[in-house]
Amino acid sequence: MKRTLSALLAATAAAAGLMIMPGSAEAAGGCKTMSAPGGGSAYVCKHYYSQGGGLYYGDFSVGSASSRVYAQAYYDGSVVTVTDRGGSTSGGFSDLAKFHVRVCNSGCSAWF
Repeated sequence: MKRTLSALLAATAAAAGLMIMPGSAEAAGGCKTMSAPGGGSAYVCKHYYSQGGGLYYGDFSVGSASSRVYAQAYYDGSVVTVTDRGGSTSGGFSDLAKFHVRVCNSGCSAWF
């Protein structure tokens, strides 16, 4: 709930022109096909920006998942399953020190 509220507040502030973002800021992260240990894969993207104080905001997406593969996200110590097997999703985050994504089936890949 806190992350959802943070995302809504950040979106509201950005829409109101209250969020200052340097024009030269480049997103870190990228996209790659991730393989799950038991076979199958998904195409995962994540992009993030520093918002200062060791915190980050950004977005992620998971798509083209094999039928046996699902994805999990790591939000500052909490692991959440973000797709069903074979599913896709996209979302955003803010006010996080750490955010990662991995793909799973019989086991899970390394975090990205």
